[in-house]
Amino acid sequence: MRKLTFLAILCFITTIASAQLHISTNLKMNFSWDEINDDWKFESQDEESLTFIEFNKELTMVKHTTPTMTSAYIIKSSEHDEEEGRDQYIYMIVSDVGNKYMMILDFINDNIRFISNDLSYMVKHRIKASWTDD
Repeated sequence: MRKLTFLAILCFITTIASAQLHISTNLKMNFSWDEINDDWKFESQDEESLTFIEFNKELTMVKHTTPTMTSAYIIKSSEHDEEEGRDQYIYMIVSDVGNKYMMILDFINDNIRFISNDLSYMVKHRIKASWTDD
């Protein structure tokens, strides 16, 4: 019952939050961690995968809409990395069902990556466009 109440409150907050940053994507790639080669191993891609990602004004929540579902995430922490020509934001997030991820918003390479908490898999979305509310 507590989970259902929390989910209802989270959905309500997500609905009334006015987004500051919007991102559309047009390619989804799946990777798994290859311990032998100590690198990400490409698994599959979907060139028809169109998604939308919205951050609220306070940068405390993210909503990710795919063709089959919508997920909400709470941003627990954030960091801006500008080292060696990078321009990426690293967020530690928790989904509306309690799963933990690292989300990396990479403007130099035009992608957003979701990495599982145990670092076993990564989903990378290619950024088609991004814009902010006026």
